[in-house]
Amino acid sequence: MRLEDGTYDFHGGEDDMIRELLNEYKWREDRDFNLIEVHYIDRLVPQGFAILKGENIVDLGSKFIFTKKGMIPYHRVIRILYNGKVIFERIKSHNKHTRKQER
Repeated sequence: MRLEDGTYDFHGGEDDMIRELLNEYKWREDRDFNLIEVHYIDRLVPQGFAILKGENIVDLGSKFIFTKKGMIPYHRVIRILYNGKVIFERIKSHNKHTRKQER
């Protein structure tokens, strides 16, 4: 949730934060959701993560991102980019996250 001072307040855990962030970019008229990239843990690929483009996201549920090919749990999301810029990234060492603010 965006506050009047331009900062963000996310109630709940990281999963809620990711869902709220993606919903914000999905519904804001000044954003193109197709420019979203979600990087998530995928143990079946050599680099250990896969990239989901915004155009392939069908719905944002309470626990999963629903895609054209399946679903991805929010806890697997490690990074979100908008138009090539990182807007969310998990920090492994402390199990914390950063939320970069775009104006």
